[in-house]
Amino acid sequence: MTNNAPLLDQFVTDATAVLRETEHNLQRLAQAALLHHQQNAGSDNGRASSGDAATAVRLQQVSRQLAKLSERSRALQIYLEKGFDTPPTDDDAWPRIRILQSHEEERAQLARELEDGLGQLLANSVFELASCRHLLGSNNDQALAEGLDSLQNELEQGLADVRHFILNLEPAAILGNFGLGEGVRRYLERFETRTKIKTQLRINTNIGRLPSIIEITIFRVIQEALLNVQRHAHASSVEVVFAEKNEAIEFSIIDNGDGFVSDRVDGSRKNLGLARMVDYADLLNGKLTVLSEPEQGTQVILSVPYTTI
Repeated sequence: MTNNAPLLDQFVTDATAVLRETEHNLQRLAQAALLHHQQNAGSDNGRASSGDAATAVRLQQVSRQLAKLSERSRALQIYLEKGFDTPPTDDDAWPRIRILQSHEEERAQLARELEDGLGQLLANSVFELASCRHLLGSNNDQALAEGLDSLQNELEQGLADVRHFILNLEPAAILGNFGLGEGVRRYLERFETRTKIKTQLRINTNIGRLPSIIEITIFRVIQEALLNVQRHAHASSVEVVFAEKNEAIEFSIIDNGDGFVSDRVDGSRKNLGLARMVDYADLLNGKLTVLSEPEQGTQVILSVPYTTI
């Protein structure tokens, strides 16, 4: 990067904010123009009404163009933050940037889990080991035995966490041997053991084996949805269902947790991890749907067309 990189970075950041604010204002203007057109429809002022409608359409078109420009501006900002020398120039590059960002977020999330989970367990184990070593010179055999038992439990939990993290990083290890259905079943067993959330898998289709990258992508959506259940839903049970519907295969993750107002999903989807699931669905030419009501649980549905599978 050149010495002007910080200035360029700040410029792109500011430009992104301005574009988003302008996009929002244009959407409001388009809605106002359309409402005015509807109110005047049937009045004698037909020309003015038609003009309002045309204005609304034009504003909506400009708003969509600004939305696309805003997305590209944000993508350029990501490139600058990652230290790349040259931004992409082709349209196909922008989805790849979103995937790159998603991968970076996943790595950061894994690092936090390693620090909070395995790191803490290993620290506790070191402390227990030091205590046991101190007791070796005493006659307190019971305390020594209890300390060793505690150390063993800590290390066994650490080993389980390592296996869990490895599976999260490389699902192909389990999917390659068993396929999507059996791989998800085994993952649910481990999920239930770790979280104490009851799980169930129902496969209502003869899905068979799929190309490895497709199985991994579907698995990632299921995995992300289950992580949301664990972190946010306060659920006691979750069900994963494979079923055929409307020339597609649907993969549904259904929990009995708190639920939320689903029409607010877009505003909070980053916190819920939905952005990554949407990206994965796009890679499959599929569709992600979230259905939820307060106190009624949540359904996350990934629909993958037969043409992809």
